Amino acid sequence: MKRFFSLLAALLAMVACSGDDEQELQPDLGLGRVVINEVNTSAKYIELYNPTEYDCDLSGFRIYKNNEGYLKNADKSADFVIAAGTNLPAGGFAVIGCKGQDPVSLGMKLGVSATGISGSKSLLLELHDATGNRLDYFVNSSFEMPRAVDAWDDQVEHSFDIAARMGDGEAWQVVNNPTPGRSNTIATMKAPFLHTEVDFTATEPNEHPKNPDIVEDGRTYIFDMEALPEIHVKVSLSEWNRLLALYDQNHDTDEYIHCDATFTKDDKTHAFTDAGLRLRGNTSRRRPEGNGGEQHKVDAADWHHCHFMLNLRKFVKDDAHELGGVRKIHLKWCKDDATYVREMYCYNLFRRYGIETGIMTSYGRLWIHVEGDKQEAYFGVYEMLEAIDETYLKNRTELFGSADHNLWKCGYGAGLNSTNDGDFKSDEDAGTTNYPYILKTNTDNFAAAKEQLKDFILKLNGKTGESFKTWIQQVTDVELLLKTYAVNVAVGMWDDYWCNQNNYYIYFNSSDKYDYKFFFIPYDYDNTLGTSLMIDAGRHDPLNWGDNSRKLIRKLLDYPEWRAIYVKALNELCASDELFKMEGSVAA
Repeated sequence: MKRFFSLLAALLAMVACSGDDEQELQPDLGLGRVVINEVNTSAKYIELYNPTEYDCDLSGFRIYKNNEGYLKNADKSADFVIAAGTNLPAGGFAVIGCKGQDPVSLGMKLGVSATGISGSKSLLLELHDATGNRLDYFVNSSFEMPRAVDAWDDQVEHSFDIAARMGDGEAWQVVNNPTPGRSNTIATMKAPFLHTEVDFTATEPNEHPKNPDIVEDGRTYIFDMEALPEIHVKVSLSEWNRLLALYDQNHDTDEYIHCDATFTKDDKTHAFTDAGLRLRGNTSRRRPEGNGGEQHKVDAADWHHCHFMLNLRKFVKDDAHELGGVRKIHLKWCKDDATYVREMYCYNLFRRYGIETGIMTSYGRLWIHVEGDKQEAYFGVYEMLEAIDETYLKNRTELFGSADHNLWKCGYGAGLNSTNDGDFKSDEDAGTTNYPYILKTNTDNFAAAKEQLKDFILKLNGKTGESFKTWIQQVTDVELLLKTYAVNVAVGMWDDYWCNQNNYYIYFNSSDKYDYKFFFIPYDYDNTLGTSLMIDAGRHDPLNWGDNSRKLIRKLLDYPEWRAIYVKALNELCASDELFKMEGSVAA
């Protein structure tokens, strides 16, 4: 009789592990219930856990992502399926690597998939058994109601690096430390994680409850040229002194300090606790107070204008630390521009001419209060600039087609004519050193992104005649590029790609080495409208603006039909009462 009950228990465990019919029994009996236990979007892995006292056969198990299909094998040739004969012991852990990464794990390794997982976007993972039954799921969602499964993909809910079931198999939390193949009881909790029920039967997406105080579109709300909002930043004495010390140690420091911030517009104030503040700028970067080695002088500070980046989500990554989807605001002092207009005018002209790659801008007033001072310091009117980052790409998905690939910041030396390995760095490896090409997104795919850009440079410089013409039309929108450059030249931008091999971004909308669209993104327009240090921008030939070794524009203008597009754009800009002509410029 004892043997009969042992066999019966084993049979029930097998059924519960592989089918839906007995799933309602699992919470009570705890037989063979395998769950998703940890999701790490930085180290790129998914951990499974068997919380029962019975082994479970994982043969044929698969993970379905975002309604897009199952995880792919590392070579993308087929779906990632757990190998036959794979048994997860009672109380055991198993890890699947994602995006080609193979994390160090003390538990069972189930293999590596080519599929990536992101913590800055909505994420839905479903664990299926060999027959396709859903056994468990993970969802990144701030919904307080059951959400429809078909609503996940249009939402960016709350960002996380590591989410884990605390106590193993129990409630989800955002945690500080990864524990691949180990119990999550040794993890430390960082923040609550709202893992809501998903309605897999819904045919219509449900909606997030509307909060009347929530800003739906932060870009149009913040970058509003008809308003002059206030930004107040509050910093502890120790953090401000740390910022001064960081500058003294390295003038190019990009390290953030902790601060609180408020954004006030139309008598409505939005508050952000524990935001991040850092210095910005290249040759214009300054110490915000006093002289080298000095600390803050309470109520007697020698303040200096300087550029800042305010990052609302730097330290706390949730929905409360953004304003209508905007996470970063570049606060720029109008150095050497008593009119406070050059850069703002240029970006405004890009957008008025339909160049959607141009960033959004407006003005704001900035105050900084250091702990201990009787009153906050008024830094004056600042430019507020849209940051060029992942959010910038996402907000232009209609233009780019995809926002998930390779964004490069191009600084001095970026003439697109050299493939020297030392010119290319990922954002993490570059630190505070300036390189011609710095990969800002998709950095875990740096090697492939570098090869893609190097191949582009080789073809740009090596191809000629019809071969070049066919290729360049395949990889970029030639008319958009030439119209972008017509604005660039019209406003007298000499510190640019063509003239000074400097100051622009480029984006490849695919990670495929050969199959992509290339976008030129204009950047940094404070040296315009008469500030001509290298050329006389007001009289210089727009058809021979810069060095002819800069092939991207020079080679395009060698084709009569493309030169005509460029010349027509210059004429449109200068002749239109709504664009660069005096009437349009004054009105803007």
